Amino acid sequence: MLTQSFSTSDLLKLLSYEDYKRYDGIGETRERTFEIMTEVSEKINSDDFKIDSVKQISNEGDRIFSLVTMEHDFALRKINDTIKRFYKVKQADRNLIVNQIIVLLQEAIPMSIIKLDLKKFYESIDRNWIIEKLKDDALLSDNSIKILENFFMLDDFASFTGLPRGIGISATLSELYLRDFDRKVNRLEGVYYYARYVDDIILFTIDSPNKLLKKIYENELLRSPLEFNHKKTKTFEVNNYDDSNIKILDFEYLGYHFIFSDYCKKTGNEFKDKKIKISIAKKKIKKYKTRIVYSFLDYLKNADFSLLKDRLKFLTGNYPIKRNPSEGTVLYAGLYYNYPFINDDDILNELTTFLRKIISAKNKNFGQKINNSLTSEQKGLLSQFDFLAGWKNRKLNSDFRPERVKLIKKCWYNG
Repeated sequence: MLTQSFSTSDLLKLLSYEDYKRYDGIGETRERTFEIMTEVSEKINSDDFKIDSVKQISNEGDRIFSLVTMEHDFALRKINDTIKRFYKVKQADRNLIVNQIIVLLQEAIPMSIIKLDLKKFYESIDRNWIIEKLKDDALLSDNSIKILENFFMLDDFASFTGLPRGIGISATLSELYLRDFDRKVNRLEGVYYYARYVDDIILFTIDSPNKLLKKIYENELLRSPLEFNHKKTKTFEVNNYDDSNIKILDFEYLGYHFIFSDYCKKTGNEFKDKKIKISIAKKKIKKYKTRIVYSFLDYLKNADFSLLKDRLKFLTGNYPIKRNPSEGTVLYAGLYYNYPFINDDDILNELTTFLRKIISAKNKNFGQKINNSLTSEQKGLLSQFDFLAGWKNRKLNSDFRPERVKLIKKCWYNG
C-alpha cells in the first residue's frame, strides 16, 4: 500500500547517492543518517511547516530555481514520488526515442516528419489547473496539496503562471499537464509515430505535414496557455523516387544531428533500408569546444596542470553515476553514454583537432600564452586525449571522487 506520510522510514527510501555529497552528515554512519532524517521528518510534520523560500539563478535568460533546506527538498520529493506512483507518470526515455527515430529514418518509405517546440514550456503551464486537478481527483492527501499550494504562492513565482524550472516536481507535473495532448496527437489519423521529450516534439505521418499541422492547430489540442513556438516548427518530406535528384535533409533532436536523404529506394514491391548519418547537434559541439577553451583559460590563471589534464580526461571519457548505493545500481554518463548512437567519426575527430590546435597554437594572444605555459612533455601528454578513442573504447574514468568532479566542472558553469 502506498503511504503518503513524511515519516523517517518513508523519507529514507528517497535518499539518493547525490544526497551523500549534498548534505553534511548523510552517510557518515547509519545512526547519523537516521538521526538527520528524523529531524527532517519532524520539521515537515510540524503544524507550521511550509516552503517559504527558494534560490534562483539566471541561465541563458531562464530563471532556474532550487530549494534552500533539506526539509523543503524532501517534502517536495515525497509529494513528487506519490504523484508519480498514483498517476503512473514516467518521463520519456531519451535513448529509446533516438533509437526509434533511427529505425524509422532507415526505412526508405514515403513519410513526412514534423518537429514542434513548445514556447516557454514550464513557465506557461497553468499550475492552478494542476492544483484543482489534484483536489478533484482526491488521490493526494490534503497536507500534501497544502504544501504544494503554499509553495506555488511564493513571491518568487508571482511573475508567471507556470511551474518553476529546476525543481524536480515540475517535470512530473508538466507530464501530467501534457498527458491529454499526447494522447490526442497520438490518435490523429495518419500519425504512426509520436514522441515528446519535455518540450521537444517529433512525429512521423503518412499525411502531408501541412495537413497534419492544420489538424493540430485548428483543433486546439494544446491546453492553454501553452503555445507552439512556430519559428522552430520544421517539416521534412521523404517521397522522392528519382535517384538523379536526391536531396539531403537534416534535423537536430535530443542532442543528435540526423542527416538523411529524401530518396525512397524501391526494389520491386519492397522498400530497401537506407543509410543515415547520426552526429552530435551543433549546439552540443559548441559546448564541448567552449569547455575546452574554458579549461585552458582557467589553467592560465591557476597553473594547475593536473586539473587541466583531469578536465580533458573528463571531456573525452566517461564516468559512473551511482544512483542507489544500497542496491549497487550504477548509471554511466560521459561522451559515449550521452551519445551512444552516433556513427560520425568526423565530428569526434573535429573535436580532437580543435583540442590539439589549442595545445600547439603559436599565433594570437591566447595561443601564445598556452604555448609558453606548457612544456614539451606536458603538450605531449595533453595531445594523447582523443575524443574518437574515448567514444569507441568507452573509456571509463572511475577514479574521480565527487569533490574532484565538482572542481573539474567549476570553470564550465558559464560555458
